[in-house]
Amino acid sequence: MYRKFYQITALLLASFMATNVAADGNSQPNIVLIVTDDQHRIDFNFLKEGRDQQGKPLNLSPNIDKLANEGIIFDQMYATSTVCTPSRFSVLTGNLASRATNSRFTNDLDKYKQANVAFNTHIEPHDDSIAKVLQKSGYFTGGVGKNHVYESEIIHKIKRNVDVSKAEVIKQLRENQQAQIKAYKDNGFDYADRIYTGNVPGQYPKALEAHNQDWITEGAINFLDMAVKKDNPFFLYFATTLEHGPHKQGKKYLGDPRMTPVGLLADEELPNVQPTRDSITKRIKQHGLENRAADVLWLDDAVGALMTKLEKTKELDNTIIFYFNDHGVEGGKGSMYQGGALTPSFVWFGNKFKGARRINDIVANIDIAPTIYELAQVSKAPKTDGNSMVSLYKGDNSKWRNSLVSEIGATRAIIKDGWKYIAYRVPQEKLDMPMSERKKLAQTKGKSAKDLPWMHMGGTPGGRGLEHLVVKTYGAENYFATDQLYRYLDDPKEKNNVIDNPENKTIVEQLKQKLAEELKNRPGSFAEFTE
Repeated sequence: MYRKFYQITALLLASFMATNVAADGNSQPNIVLIVTDDQHRIDFNFLKEGRDQQGKPLNLSPNIDKLANEGIIFDQMYATSTVCTPSRFSVLTGNLASRATNSRFTNDLDKYKQANVAFNTHIEPHDDSIAKVLQKSGYFTGGVGKNHVYESEIIHKIKRNVDVSKAEVIKQLRENQQAQIKAYKDNGFDYADRIYTGNVPGQYPKALEAHNQDWITEGAINFLDMAVKKDNPFFLYFATTLEHGPHKQGKKYLGDPRMTPVGLLADEELPNVQPTRDSITKRIKQHGLENRAADVLWLDDAVGALMTKLEKTKELDNTIIFYFNDHGVEGGKGSMYQGGALTPSFVWFGNKFKGARRINDIVANIDIAPTIYELAQVSKAPKTDGNSMVSLYKGDNSKWRNSLVSEIGATRAIIKDGWKYIAYRVPQEKLDMPMSERKKLAQTKGKSAKDLPWMHMGGTPGGRGLEHLVVKTYGAENYFATDQLYRYLDDPKEKNNVIDNPENKTIVEQLKQKLAEELKNRPGSFAEFTE
């Protein structure tokens, strides 16, 4: 009888393990996805921009350095769309942002026939996204920090100069926060807290307009405390507001620590999960670093707090950490140039794969979701535009892509073999729009007709401030050219548009043909490429 009991127990145990053990013999991993906001390349010690001429690091970031140096660094990681919202859409769904089906995006698509990917691409509950897919696969899921992508309701429009100490205002702030939490939970999150609707500036009263990384981190720590009590593996989406505005680099950590989207914290409510902000100033001075590095250290302290909690709960060894900066900000944000598309990223996974190396294959934000699905052993993973990077982690790039299509506004780009072709096509309906209508849509009033061209992002005549920076960085002659070709491996600043060089005729034809093939499978038309 005892023998039979043990046999049955063994069979049940084997069955349980079979459903919870990966192909390489490890249990289903926990996943932490860190997405930062507008970080500069100078912020990363593992990039040449993050070191001085003698090779000395320009940042104090021991936790980020450890994860990057022990993991895999991606030297050709691309954001397929180069502003916050569509990039996050692609990270969380594995699809190009032109797959969005929210009304703000589709109404524009119906009107102009050409997909105009910008800040209008939102994830809805019917979309397959990481939290929703993992939740269905048995994961305990949590999200904190910046939203800016999940379709959500702003219940109360609160005036900028309002008194945030009033009970009525506090009630409105908290109801807005609950609406954000609901949006997360509608999209597969078991836990959601400490949510910023979008960018810090413009979303909240001025009296609350400051970053509060400590507050976000405390929300993540609370989730990890809950997760350790579960039998499930967990997924944490940790989206920081750093280092987007407001305030200059190196000044963001100096904001009032009481300021949050739900009002001013009382002294006893102030988070105590990271080293004090005063210590940031002291440590930066001790290491002889410039003030710019202070916010990097603040962010690194947040990463360190997560790692410490994972160690204390004995979950670190079974946790995979992805780190992705939403897009580049080297003068190219909102364009297909390298300064907006190429972005720092790495993955850390303890001893699950060979680490301490760099990968130079072309990878993108659309690859993160399918990679997570494979690592999490999702049995029926949704089809995506991206590919799982697990084969690259294992050292096999034999079947990996050699080209990548990207999109923003009125431009499409394809990169291949060190070349980048950019097509800039404004829909005829927009070109024919009366100047009186353009002026109504322009963000800056009083401009003359010559100052209201359709820019790369295609939504605001005359452009946004970030688009003006792109024109300044890359030059108007290149920026407004309808066809552009750059040998970005030799010309990383993309100053030389060699589209008219006769010897490049063949490569141009090949890239155009490849782009046409890709675009025929995407929503909307795009000039001659989809005819």
